[in-house]
Amino acid sequence: MIAQLQAQLQDIHGAGNPGWWPPAPGWWVLAALLFVLLLLAVRFGLRKWRVQRRRRRFLAEVDQLRQAFDPAQQAREYLAGLNRVFRVVAMRAFPDTASASMQGDDWVTFIRSLLPAATDTSSLAALAHGPYELNPSFDPQALDEHARTWIRLYG
Repeated sequence: MIAQLQAQLQDIHGAGNPGWWPPAPGWWVLAALLFVLLLLAVRFGLRKWRVQRRRRRFLAEVDQLRQAFDPAQQAREYLAGLNRVFRVVAMRAFPDTASASMQGDDWVTFIRSLLPAATDTSSLAALAHGPYELNPSFDPQALDEHARTWIRLYG
């Protein structure tokens, strides 16, 4: 009787090789994580690219100002254009502040407070009253450099 029962038992055999599809749940999780990381990297890269493009446009505008208006001959126009660049960058970088409505010494104080402390910002005073004076005196090189620093920091 036992011999008959043992004859009915089959030998132990291994399972077949698993198929490649569908992947195990761990591979799905890994694929989802990689997809999310890829999306984040693309989003970060696009944001960085847009910021760099915007900064290049602002810097090009400063260059165009220097070419369009000679600070020695057309000082008021040059200061007005430079002031506009400072204001556009400030409104973009600090939308919750009253930078759009600031004028005069308040505007210059606002700019000075956000530039690096090590820089000499005395030439920025020309932005407060220079566009309204008949013959304003200022250092165009220093203002140009301040504008470029402002754009690199907040543009």
